[in-house]
Amino acid sequence: MDSSCNKKQRVEEWILPLDNDLKLNVDGSALGKPGPADIGRVLKDGNGKVLCMFSLFIGFQDSNTAELSAIHKAVELCSSVSSCVGRNLVIESDSMIAVSWINGQGIENVNLINLIYDIRSNLKLLGGEVKFRTRSSNQFAEKLAKMGSSKNGDFIEWGDFSS
Repeated sequence: MDSSCNKKQRVEEWILPLDNDLKLNVDGSALGKPGPADIGRVLKDGNGKVLCMFSLFIGFQDSNTAELSAIHKAVELCSSVSSCVGRNLVIESDSMIAVSWINGQGIENVNLINLIYDIRSNLKLLGGEVKFRTRSSNQFAEKLAKMGSSKNGDFIEWGDFSS
């Protein structure tokens, strides 16, 4: 009997952020080491309203670089929007490695140090944090990431920040 049939998948639901908080779900996807890589993100408020989403092709990267690039782009965009500043920002990623590197638990790839330090610096200014969540709670961002190199091409779409 195949032991993989007995394994249970841990399923997590997406949880709304608190009223004044913002939640960013990000994902990076790479087909190869390196291979065509895409990033996606969705930003929602405490009511679950989508405030921004994007899908971008980022060239040929590995999966760790793609995930860090998704987080970096998300933090960069939020830093440039006054409606995001001053609100608690929670970024959720399904990459344990990227989350651990950003949260200071060792960096195994020295080529990514500048990117990680830039993310940390911008997160500090924004008052944000990065958390690990399983893929099951991050499906929308995952779909956006996989669209990045599709025939639909890159896109970014902003919603209305007024409540």
